Amino acid sequence: MLLVVVACVDDAADDQVPEEDPEDTAAEDDDLGEQPADAQATFTSPSDGDVVSSPVQVEMATEGITVAPAGDPVVGEGHLHVIVDQGCLEDGEVVPGPSDSAEAEGYHHFGDGSTSGEIDLEPGTYELCLQIADGPHRVYGSADEITITVE
Repeated sequence: MLLVVVACVDDAADDQVPEEDPEDTAAEDDDLGEQPADAQATFTSPSDGDVVSSPVQVEMATEGITVAPAGDPVVGEGHLHVIVDQGCLEDGEVVPGPSDSAEAEGYHHFGDGSTSGEIDLEPGTYELCLQIADGPHRVYGSADEITITVE
């Protein structure tokens, strides 16, 4: 018995654009461009070691950047994030959120460009990290870390 197999070939597959290697695009996504090397964020209130009540009023300042609402990345602009009990993120990492679940995990976004706000915390001791991020929430610049106690 002779078996003949006929295959159909779709020439359209030859015209397709090759898929990008996910590792290549990840490197591009992590490129922060020319953000200022001297960018830094600091807590002006509360101070390290302060005992405060909830909601905790945070006051923040920056040097080397213009604080602006989140959106498209613009060199020299950024917005602030207060990270509670999660440690600071590395340059280029994306801050989770903004969302209710990210906030519940300790990631508080000030994506409206504000430099002050309130954070509801239960009584206890907390490590706070203040970080700058670009429009798409990629961290850059120097962070500030403090410990506070909420009564």
